[in-house]
Amino acid sequence: MSFTLPAQLPGLSDREAVADAVYRAVLAFDTADEALLRSALTEDVVVEMLGQSISGISELKAAVFDRVSKLDTTHFISNVRVSIESATAAKVSCSALAQHIGTDKGLDPASSKYTSGGLYLCDTVKVDGLWKIKTWKANFIWTNGDPSVMAGQ
Repeated sequence: MSFTLPAQLPGLSDREAVADAVYRAVLAFDTADEALLRSALTEDVVVEMLGQSISGISELKAAVFDRVSKLDTTHFISNVRVSIESATAAKVSCSALAQHIGTDKGLDPASSKYTSGGLYLCDTVKVDGLWKIKTWKANFIWTNGDPSVMAGQ
């Protein structure tokens, strides 16, 4: 199934639009939509996960997106809390659950799977009327399954 998702949804409050930056980012991974990813992140975004720091969309795309977006994935965000700091800055925290399965193997019950659960802490900024993630700290609390799935095996 292929479809295009808009970067900006009409009628959202600032609080909803801040949360939507996180929703856009994870949905971009699930739909392999680079344009949606770029709409959710500043060009100079800093992402911290698993002890490494990634600077900029290009580095994130090369280190994570290009690999994960090829997998059969679903990312779920819940317990979203938004703190509006100013007209152009906000913080958001949420719980995250991510399920990863090899490319085109999602409907195969025997395929290897890798699931993770954690917390996301993000600083967001409003850029040209659209909220975007400036810093994204992913604190993974648990994993389950076959980690080789993440390597595309």
